[in-house]
Amino acid sequence: MKIIDEKGKLFGLINAVDLLVLVAVLLVLGAAVYKIKGKDDAQNTPKTVRVTVLAPAIRPEMLTNVQVGDKMVTGSNFTNVEIKDFEIKPAYMVISNSEGQRVEAIDPFLKDVIFTLEGTTTISSGTINLGGQDIRSNKEYYVKSLLYEFKGQVMNVEIIE
Repeated sequence: MKIIDEKGKLFGLINAVDLLVLVAVLLVLGAAVYKIKGKDDAQNTPKTVRVTVLAPAIRPEMLTNVQVGDKMVTGSNFTNVEIKDFEIKPAYMVISNSEGQRVEAIDPFLKDVIFTLEGTTTISSGTINLGGQDIRSNKEYYVKSLLYEFKGQVMNVEIIE
């Protein structure tokens, strides 16, 4: 039996050109299925994300309700994001000295708070959404619980495998 017969068919079953077209169509379909399904399955697995947020220049009496373990709120619902740690430091300010130069100074009253928050989320489409807010370094983030809300800035984002 010949591989290509006198009619140009492979093994007497299908034309060689038709076979090439069929293989090309199957490759395109396979690539489309992989693009749609293959990557998303790996990305849609829940991941633990830890974010560090700096809330600057807070009055000390506003910090009395903050506790490790507090759950964050989005809208009127609790999220799975909670405070793992927080550190209260003297607030840094930039002021002008007597020569007109900008210098860093410590505010004698206000405090900077560094929050470490952790929660589980799915990472997809180029963004990380934690507690109903997109997170990335240098982006605003509201540390909001049932009893308080502070406007901060994301310092660090860590994805824990």
